[in-house]
Amino acid sequence: MNSLYYERLRQRRLKPGEWVFQEGDPGDYAYIIDQGSVEIFTTLEDQRYVLSVLEPGAIFGELALVDGRNRSASAVACTDTLLTLVTREQVEQRIEAADPILRMLLFVVLSYLRIESTRFRGRSKPDFVKQLGGDPETNLLPRISQAVDLIRMESELQHAIEDGELKLLYQPILSLKDQKVVGFEALTRWYSPSRGLVPPSIFMPLAECTSLIVPVGEWVVEQAFRALQQIEKVTGDRPFISINIANRQIEEPSLTGYLVEQAERYGIERDRIKLEILERTLMDSELAPRWMEECRNLGFRLTLDDFGTGYSSLGYLNRYQFDTLKLDRSFVQELEENANSRSICKAIIDLSHNLGMTVVAEGIEMETQSQLLADMGCSYGQGYLYAKPMSLGTAIEFLQEHLMGPENSRGSVE
Repeated sequence: MNSLYYERLRQRRLKPGEWVFQEGDPGDYAYIIDQGSVEIFTTLEDQRYVLSVLEPGAIFGELALVDGRNRSASAVACTDTLLTLVTREQVEQRIEAADPILRMLLFVVLSYLRIESTRFRGRSKPDFVKQLGGDPETNLLPRISQAVDLIRMESELQHAIEDGELKLLYQPILSLKDQKVVGFEALTRWYSPSRGLVPPSIFMPLAECTSLIVPVGEWVVEQAFRALQQIEKVTGDRPFISINIANRQIEEPSLTGYLVEQAERYGIERDRIKLEILERTLMDSELAPRWMEECRNLGFRLTLDDFGTGYSSLGYLNRYQFDTLKLDRSFVQELEENANSRSICKAIIDLSHNLGMTVVAEGIEMETQSQLLADMGCSYGQGYLYAKPMSLGTAIEFLQEHLMGPENSRGSVE
């Protein structure tokens, strides 16, 4: 590593006998020992009990940093010592990005360590309860229960794929100009025999942080393409289908090959397949740009979902080429009352058209919102005003009631 890297590191030099922190202090930093040694100890009835003497390479102080409690022991330099500081922000960012099961178990283990260290120091239970704001054993039970439930859910989700508990629903996307159906967004639902309807906000993040997103994603692709084949067979119409692609799927080398294989299997033109990715995927995945280029070269359409909610939206439009932007529902819901929302929506719509993209407004719930967006020139809309996500049979019936016009035939689906 170059010298500039080391200059950016927060470091602290201590003389022998100098405090790093004392028991009861706020846990603002963890420390890595670069040089020297540090003694960790606790004091009971004015008697000092050495817990450990740490050498270079060791990390300490992380317990308070992770769980937000005050220091449970003291630390003092034994020799001339150089420490690298680890900030709370550095740790919190990594914990937040961790697998939810791993994160939950981490806090369970930390809670147990707190209990055992307190028992070691011989504090009375009332003092400890006062410090933590409750009974530690009782407080642990919800965390343990959540961790166990997540582990169970992961296993159940794996069986759900095999046992046919997952269902794919279809939410219509309509032309705001003539209210005719131009496509559908495929949305996954899990009907668990023991849990009932499990919200996607719960099971999809679990699938995305494990390898389960790969079989779930393949199942969605096959079901969606089969549905398009059935829709065309029954109605003669050729709508597009929007499929959400998670970060983990992009990192799977076989994804694009599977898309091509299934499109050929069901006779679906690739320009009728829209692959939706979130703004944060572009931030989190180094493979996203190359994957997007490959998809475009293969003839698939690309949609940027939740546009306007990230930090670098305009930068993405400058760097990457999309066919469609999805206008986030947060802007749509405030169209009537908030002049800023109207200005933002109009600016996004105009910008998209200038860049050769269409716009889909999400979360339309009122006729006034639909009319305002149509007057702004927004291409398409979806939301409860038109229809909730529905089964394939109901989607076919809905499509027959909102027949597609000739301007939405193949070649104009983008």
